[in-house]
Amino acid sequence: MAAQGNVTPISERVRLVIALTQINSDHLRGKSRVAGVEIELEGALAASPPEARTSQQCLDIEMLRERLHDANESIRALEERRARLTAALADVEAALRRESR
Repeated sequence: MAAQGNVTPISERVRLVIALTQINSDHLRGKSRVAGVEIELEGALAASPPEARTSQQCLDIEMLRERLHDANESIRALEERRARLTAALADVEAALRRESR
């Protein structure tokens, strides 16, 4: 058994799998958030033609567009983090395979 404070490849693998599981969960929540905002935005856009919108409706639409942008950016960041963790996991698994030979 490794001394406390030393990271073994197996404990690192477990840490990475846990982190990837959390990212996948966050990604699903983010996708749901995007879908919800898209539905809200479509409804707001369909509620009235652009020339008939009040200033409040225009403000609401702009806010929804910002929320959609932010939600998509959040998903993009999660996907980047997931890619880094997936690569790290592949490295750890390769090290484990080398050790088992």
